[in-house]
Amino acid sequence: MSSLFFWKTWNRSHRLGYLVGLCLVVISLGLMTFAWLNGINTAIHWDVLSELAEVPVAVHTFTDGLLSYTAGGKAYTVSEQFLASGMAIHPALATACLTGVAIAFVLIFSAISRFDRLRYLIGMGMLILGMAFFRWEMLDIPELTGNTLFLTLTVLFGGLSYYFHAFRPDLPICIRLLTFSLLMGATALALNSVSPVAFPAMTLLSYGLPVLLVFSVGFIFFISAEIIAGLVWLTSTSREQNRPSAEIAGLVAEPTTAPGTTLGTRNFLVITGLYLVNLVMIWLKNTKMVEWDVLAISPFLLYLVSATIGIWGFRRLIAQQDVVSFRDGGAFLYIGLALLTTLTIGYAFATANDPITEMFEDVIVYTHLGMGLVFVVYVYINFWPIFKQHRAVHRILYKPKRLELSLFRIVGFIVTVVLLSTGGLISLRQAIAGYYNALGDYYVAVNQQPSAEAFYRLALEQEFQNHKSNYSLASLAMRQDDQATASFYYQRATLKQPHPQDYAGLSQAYLQTSLFFEAVKALQQGIHAFPDNGELKNNLGFLYARTSVADSAYYYLKAASTQAGNGDVPEANLLGFYARHPLVLSADSTLATSIKPSEYESYQANALALRLVAQNDTTRPTRPAWLAAVPTDQGLSIGRFANLYNYAVVNQQPDTVLASRLRPLLANPLNQDFTDELLLAQAMAEYKAFRPAEAFNILAQLAQDNKLDGPAYRQTAGIWMLEQGLFQAAADQFGANNDTTSIYYRAVALTKKGDLPVAQSYWETAAKTDPAVASLKQVLYDERKPATDIEKAIYVAYRPDDAGRGAYWETIANPSLKTVAGVYLTNEYLQQLQWRNAQLMLSGMPTKGVDPLAISLRNVAAIRLSAFRRSVGSAETMTDSILPQQRAEADYWLGQTYERTRQPAKAMTWFKRALYRAPLDARIVTAVADQLQARKQTQAAYDLVLSALPYNEDQPVLLRKYANLCLAIGLPDYADDALANLQSASSPADYQAFLADYQKKRALIENSRQKFVE
Repeated sequence: MSSLFFWKTWNRSHRLGYLVGLCLVVISLGLMTFAWLNGINTAIHWDVLSELAEVPVAVHTFTDGLLSYTAGGKAYTVSEQFLASGMAIHPALATACLTGVAIAFVLIFSAISRFDRLRYLIGMGMLILGMAFFRWEMLDIPELTGNTLFLTLTVLFGGLSYYFHAFRPDLPICIRLLTFSLLMGATALALNSVSPVAFPAMTLLSYGLPVLLVFSVGFIFFISAEIIAGLVWLTSTSREQNRPSAEIAGLVAEPTTAPGTTLGTRNFLVITGLYLVNLVMIWLKNTKMVEWDVLAISPFLLYLVSATIGIWGFRRLIAQQDVVSFRDGGAFLYIGLALLTTLTIGYAFATANDPITEMFEDVIVYTHLGMGLVFVVYVYINFWPIFKQHRAVHRILYKPKRLELSLFRIVGFIVTVVLLSTGGLISLRQAIAGYYNALGDYYVAVNQQPSAEAFYRLALEQEFQNHKSNYSLASLAMRQDDQATASFYYQRATLKQPHPQDYAGLSQAYLQTSLFFEAVKALQQGIHAFPDNGELKNNLGFLYARTSVADSAYYYLKAASTQAGNGDVPEANLLGFYARHPLVLSADSTLATSIKPSEYESYQANALALRLVAQNDTTRPTRPAWLAAVPTDQGLSIGRFANLYNYAVVNQQPDTVLASRLRPLLANPLNQDFTDELLLAQAMAEYKAFRPAEAFNILAQLAQDNKLDGPAYRQTAGIWMLEQGLFQAAADQFGANNDTTSIYYRAVALTKKGDLPVAQSYWETAAKTDPAVASLKQVLYDERKPATDIEKAIYVAYRPDDAGRGAYWETIANPSLKTVAGVYLTNEYLQQLQWRNAQLMLSGMPTKGVDPLAISLRNVAAIRLSAFRRSVGSAETMTDSILPQQRAEADYWLGQTYERTRQPAKAMTWFKRALYRAPLDARIVTAVADQLQARKQTQAAYDLVLSALPYNEDQPVLLRKYANLCLAIGLPDYADDALANLQSASSPADYQAFLADYQKKRALIENSRQKFVE
């Protein structure tokens, strides 16, 4: 273990410096491996493009037990496709890489200063030559034009290095590292602060890339024999405990381990042969000499292994050749070169610069093959007899007895060049193409697109099939809306190293030029090349969903949901597909229930839309979690908007959070494209929060001067008014529309109000296109007798002028219809103070097979009867079985019960509960106003009545109360106006009775005023 962790025997300063450098190398190896395994995804990612589609749904539905009323509207589904992003350019990545390279040069500078004179001069010459090719003039630093900056840096770094080498060789490595680090840091800060270019680090790295490639290739060649050397160690080291080191301390030519305890030459030949055969297979495959699909070890894995075991191999080399102190120089030279090479390869992977990665792949294979073969010969010539004696050859591997290693390195270099030349020097052209790609990236980063395109095209001249250049040019063309050029380069990108993003980009380019079938074909080709790619399948399903090929759309979207990296997108598309294709939904009703909990907003939106279409779920929807926390200063995404809008439609319960969040979202100018839809959502939220007046005002605002959607808004408002019992206001809303449905609803509203003569013309118009409406019209206007249960129930409910309609009621067979119609009769008896008939009617209603709505209506009528009889106990027993739709009316009659039994406090409590749910109901508003006025809160009573009056101008009870309150607060002119409206809304007898009382109050007020004046 002492040889494995050899640095443990070093002093603290050497050990600390080496471990820091070694950690940096390990980190760089890890980052390179990540970028390598992540592939092109490091530079290209999948974006998601969302589109809205409208689905016709019922935005509000209710029933009064006899007829159902539906406000038509729309929900939104979200369709999403994956888009391949442009080639990502990260200047920060270049800065980080250059920082690592600078650290590597600090290590190299520090280490070289400890070499002997010849090696020092050669090393410094190479470093200075490399510095010259970094194109320092591109930093455009004032007063340092041309080669001035390079010469300045040469003097600084070269002078400091020579000082350490010639004058202070005694200084330890930690001092040299610290000094060079300070100089490098100061230089970096100075250049960054004075350079006017946008990204100075990326500038240097891009233009200096050839230097890094040369140094990296040199390092790869240097470590190319390390695996063979490792195999020598593996097969020559003793399997048993070695003899004491003192026994072999003086032996060099004949290392002593017990014979027969090593793996030996046979195993060495077998393992080495397999390794070299693998390299030959890679070489043959890369040069297209064979087309075998063989499983071969990746060259970059070979590099990782070589660079790692080279740490110990280089130590043995330095120790056995005694070139320089490993602890004080060689170790830091190695980790500096390893760091520089690893960062260069990693940067190529991270920027998807495939010409450089392919160049490195070839270099690794050819150097390892060429030098590997030569190194085997080197071992055979120098150590074969010792090897056969099962002795520890690795202990003297770099102390040959016949031919020096340097000679074999020269031969290995020649063999490597020969292997590289067999490919027509393609590796050199790839290196040049990668260099141009790096410059293209830089000019994209500084937004100089013409220069970027020029460099990418230069790269294509060197290697026309390289993916980086083609894809980058396609991305730039898409930015300029040049889809024809983009499709050309996307197609070229698929020739050599295709990726799924190429086919997605090609399909998108075709789509934007309305070449739909070509877009489909491009995706089909991509799926053929990448059969397990979920993103391409999602996009193909997305396109098929636009057509009538529903089965193909379902197939691809279903497959994509399990294969795409972001499975939420195809799953959301599936729900949207179901919602937009009711025939598919009707063929398999279980599809509507295949909804899982998800935080993905588009999925939530489509799930809500599907729920509106299927109408199979009456549970309260879960409020989106983001709704309470969404920042109001951010615009809504398409998925978030659809989720919010659909939730507002589906939710039937009061939601104060929804209403409060909609207001600031509406005020945000970033959401102006969704203004009308958000206003409609706010109207729905206000209505369901029992604020109908605010909802009506919003709908009126939306409908004003809106020829396209105005009728739908007015119809929704009319349906809500019908539900609130504001029949005349509802009829006025429907009257502004010309469609048959609105005419029918207007006829119903007038019928509910009791204006059958006025409603007749509208019934006749609506009946022309609807046989069911025609049947109801005939029954209501005595054109024929009611025959069906619904016709009998309608006749009983809306023909109070026929005293014999009770006979029809008795023949109704449907228990629910009979109960609802009986409630109408009960209320009429109570209105006429015939409580015994009302009681008999209630007791004669069916008790079995009655739906919850009819039971609730019956119980409300029972509470009303209890109020008439002043029976608090019986009224209270009925309050628990009331549906929310009738809750306000039930609370009102319970309040009446308490009021008639002289319990004003309890009466006020229940009246307020009723007012909360129905703030525009004339009876409830009047009851609360009476209570407020009795408590001397006349102004509050006036304000309450005034807020409800615009929707109840036909309600005598509210008009009378308003007139009295106007007199009470000293507004006689307004009282007179109310009196005029009351005359048209009341029967002559009721009006005359009120007029007499009103005139007495008016006279008393005039007398009081006259006395005050006198």
